[in-house]
Amino acid sequence: MGTPKGVENGEYEYKENQGLTKSYYLVVFISSLLISTIGGSLLGWWLHKYHPTNRQLWMVPFSLILLFTPAIVCFSLIISGFRVSKNEEEDVLSMSQRIHPLNDSLCGPKS
Repeated sequence: MGTPKGVENGEYEYKENQGLTKSYYLVVFISSLLISTIGGSLLGWWLHKYHPTNRQLWMVPFSLILLFTPAIVCFSLIISGFRVSKNEEEDVLSMSQRIHPLNDSLCGPKS
């Protein structure tokens, strides 16, 4: 986390880049592609070697999970719109609601 640098109007700006880099996305893409490839290969191997005898049936759901999980995760991230907060402090500082005293309200202290 970077150290905050004061800016006018009480907002804060961070010196360091809080976002994810392109290399991080590349590693995630390659690892998800590798997991899907392993799942597809495992399913193909089961189909070739064990399907005629219907043995080793545990390989089918395991390989299907490996094959489709990265695609489901990517789809859910695209649908959600990548709305991940970089910093919770930014969310707190961006709130513009005023807090009013309870002196004149119905629930306020009686004088």
